[in-house]
Amino acid sequence: MEPHIGKIVFTVGIFILILALIPLPFLRRDSPEFVVDIVAIIVSLGILGFVILNVRKQVRTSKKNKKNREQKGK
Repeated sequence: MEPHIGKIVFTVGIFILILALIPLPFLRRDSPEFVVDIVAIIVSLGILGFVILNVRKQVRTSKKNKKNREQKGK
């Protein structure tokens, strides 16, 4: 994932999460709005988890590639 795309997706995920958490204490548990709010929280956490794991994987891969290039240079 390109860095600028990852940043945009992370920002959107945080935005959705914050907007879903704000009304949560004021919703009744038996209302349809509560269900939609919970679904939005789960989706946003999924998006954030995907971005975080993808960035960690890329960092780990880039460190490994850098280390391999340094060893080949010696």
